[in-house]
Amino acid sequence: MNTLSTPESIATLAFALILAIIAYRVIRSMPNMAGNITAFRKRTLVWTQVALVLAVLQLNFKAGDWRFGIILGLIVLFTSSVWLAARYYDLRRPEAADPADQETGKE
Repeated sequence: MNTLSTPESIATLAFALILAIIAYRVIRSMPNMAGNITAFRKRTLVWTQVALVLAVLQLNFKAGDWRFGIILGLIVLFTSSVWLAARYYDLRRPEAADPADQETGKE
């Protein structure tokens, strides 16, 4: 039970590939988002925290069985990468600058 069988390894790699493709597409579309990226960033942070808590709980209660922990770990990596990208783009947006600096012409 401590090792992954060949079908489990293939399914895990396929799941990781699907998450990587989705993350790539979401991150590439962030600069063109019309809505408030701050709200998106906050939601992804919440889902990162939820996935991390679930992963830690699963690893504590199912000691020795890493299969579901690997999937939860991949979800943590996915949500945290999207959160980091959202944070990066949120901090770089011109609307995120301090309004007082824009009035005086400073940046």
